[in-house]
Amino acid sequence: MAHPTIDILGVTLSEPVTVLTDTILAIVCFYFYIKISKMPSPARGKAFFARFFLWMSVLTLLGGLMGHGFLPQLGPMGKYPARVLTPFTMFWLQLGVIEMLQGKARPILIKSLQWVSIGMLPVFIGLAFWYNHFSYAIFHNMAAAIMIIPILIFCLVKYKTKGTDWVLYTLLISSIIPYFQINRIGVNRWFTYHDVCHVIMLLSFIALYLATIKLFKNIEY
Repeated sequence: MAHPTIDILGVTLSEPVTVLTDTILAIVCFYFYIKISKMPSPARGKAFFARFFLWMSVLTLLGGLMGHGFLPQLGPMGKYPARVLTPFTMFWLQLGVIEMLQGKARPILIKSLQWVSIGMLPVFIGLAFWYNHFSYAIFHNMAAAIMIIPILIFCLVKYKTKGTDWVLYTLLISSIIPYFQINRIGVNRWFTYHDVCHVIMLLSFIALYLATIKLFKNIEY
């Protein structure tokens, strides 16, 4: 099925609804980045959560414009920036969650988890670049989630850290996105599975923003 297009001032825009939903996500994420950056908490983890939203803002905008809107003009190369750089978003969330272990776990464990997170990044970025396929970003997110979920449960159960439950809600909401992507479940040719996934992403970002507020107002550092 051919992608729907519209003409704006003589410029052809492909998948306009997907461009719109990507742009909405970018604006919301940038707003969350600004709000988190202004929070008075001195915790280093706050900066990592903020960077998650900043990178997500940039990449959803690039993905919407280059990977969808102007894809007919740019060709497959239009999808490269978002596909290759998407692992950076989960990377910042990984570092933010690992920081929650400060004062709760041995420094060598924290440092090891940080280095594993750093080591994962070039591997999945390289695979995404070489094969130009978004699935490697999904695999990176899954591997990162496997790492951080036990940390969140540990902080929630043993230390009752407020906000960790909302981060878990975020991951739970996000976990259903691959189902819609793989099965390409959309409403119609205008509101595609991309847009359904964007709606789910929006809900997960709101949950993560609420988690960040709770976390860095009540952090035990």
